[in-house]
Amino acid sequence: MRHALLLALPALQEVLSDDFRQIKYSLFPPLTLLTLAGLTPEDRYRIIVRDEHVEPAVVEEHVDIVAMTVYVSSAYRAYELAEVYRRRGAKVVLGGIHPSTLPQEAARHADAVCIGPAERAWPQILCDFENGSLRKFYRGAPGGSASLVPLPRRDLMNQKAYLVRNTMVTSRGCPHSCNFCYKSSFWGDRFYERRPLADVEHELSLLKGNFVFFLDDNFLGNRRRAREIFQLLKGSGMVWQAAASLDAAQTPVYLEEAYDAGCRSLFVGFESLSDENMRRSNKSINAVADYARAIRRFHDAGMMINASFVFGFDCDGPDVFDRTLEFAIENKLETATFHVLTPFPGTRLFAQMEAGGRLLHRDWRLYDTRHAVFRPAHMKPEALEKGYWRSYDEFYRYGSIFRRSVGMPNALKRILYNIVWRKCDRLWAPVIRHGLLPAVRPAFEYILAQHSRSRTASTIPASGRTETAHT
Repeated sequence: MRHALLLALPALQEVLSDDFRQIKYSLFPPLTLLTLAGLTPEDRYRIIVRDEHVEPAVVEEHVDIVAMTVYVSSAYRAYELAEVYRRRGAKVVLGGIHPSTLPQEAARHADAVCIGPAERAWPQILCDFENGSLRKFYRGAPGGSASLVPLPRRDLMNQKAYLVRNTMVTSRGCPHSCNFCYKSSFWGDRFYERRPLADVEHELSLLKGNFVFFLDDNFLGNRRRAREIFQLLKGSGMVWQAAASLDAAQTPVYLEEAYDAGCRSLFVGFESLSDENMRRSNKSINAVADYARAIRRFHDAGMMINASFVFGFDCDGPDVFDRTLEFAIENKLETATFHVLTPFPGTRLFAQMEAGGRLLHRDWRLYDTRHAVFRPAHMKPEALEKGYWRSYDEFYRYGSIFRRSVGMPNALKRILYNIVWRKCDRLWAPVIRHGLLPAVRPAFEYILAQHSRSRTASTIPASGRTETAHT
């Protein structure tokens, strides 16, 4: 008789509120859960996967063991679900970033807690569960474990719930060690490991469709490694997106190689226009980067940019929102995500804020990069939140969309991309509700695939980043 195993992703706090964007959480499936499913013996377990962002996490059927991956702002929801299943007689295992950072807290709500990456610990957890000898803590220490990553069980995901069905990880960790990044609390400082290239090649060969989203923390961070994967992708017809740091733009030929291998869009952490903010945050790459030139080089190589900006650093005053918006619009960034600086537990930023008595509370539900949970240096918490929301409104106004698109290559596609992604939530809702995302997927992939390389330097301001720290 097989045991019933539920692998669940509890909803982030934003999803439990009334103002979340469903399409944002229907972008791609929970790769961590599908990977754990790949490590689970089918002859001993019947596996159920539930992503609460797209479907209920409480299932009617009986389950024997529940494993959840938990983020900071989903912690309280995870604890609620844990209590539901423990009352029903199931054993509960909690893992992921938050339990790894605060294992004693998580242990109050679980039968077992996995600290760190789960690949090495998961087989032992299952063995101990079967023997009735679950321990309270397991440690999935990093180091060589990338070679243990199995193929994810994509057959177990809800095929109609996601816009992007192909996600992959080829490396874990990042060469950089920023004070505000949760990575160091999970992987350790400057931790970086690579999956065997043969494993990456095999997984690529099994993907259905020609679009893949690489979820590596910094896909272009290790050039030698990235170029090895470029060779696998070049000529395959695959189109892909990934994350990169600004140092990728130091060598234009490197970006051209990425484009020739199928890269059409990059998530780039600009974070702050203030080089002093970046120095204090231990993000030296950004402190010395010429942002405007980097943008030109990404665009010249044919890549769309999803730029990340963070508000609330100690050199930020009330004018930071307008300055950042003007820079992002004038430099014609395709899309941007904005964040309120959030001191996640386990980070150096959290330790600094705690030591300075600047934390407002430890309500993890609000540690979601949308709320101010500390006292900023040069504005009130309320002003920080208000500026954050206004930045989104201003950046995605129709006037801004047109300013960022007119005069650029693929201008019409850029306009449509912005409108469909940010202005059509009322249309996305019925598409998602009726399981029609697979029908939309080809158009989404077409827009990215057709984004062409061209020279754009004449359309973007020639000046680099000239912003200075607030004083």
